[in-house]
Amino acid sequence: MIESSAGEHPVKSAAGSVFPYPSTSLHRVEAVTRGLRRVAVGWIESRVRSPERREILFDLDTAWRNLFSASGKSAEFDLLSKCNANLMRMWAD
Repeated sequence: MIESSAGEHPVKSAAGSVFPYPSTSLHRVEAVTRGLRRVAVGWIESRVRSPERREILFDLDTAWRNLFSASGKSAEFDLLSKCNANLMRMWAD
């Protein structure tokens, strides 16, 4: 169960699934009522600490992928690739 400002959100995934969520989210694990629960817990740390900068990089990547899907490799695609690489170099720890 993940809590957010909008309330609680139950999570029930298929066996073998991964459910990533921000470590700042309150969460809890409900009791197993049938079967067996086996879990592997891990953490992922972004090389870009600022959430605002990560959002910009995400939006840029989304535009980059959509442009490639629509038009293939182009001068605009290469420019977005260059911008993404330069921002990563500037913002990554």
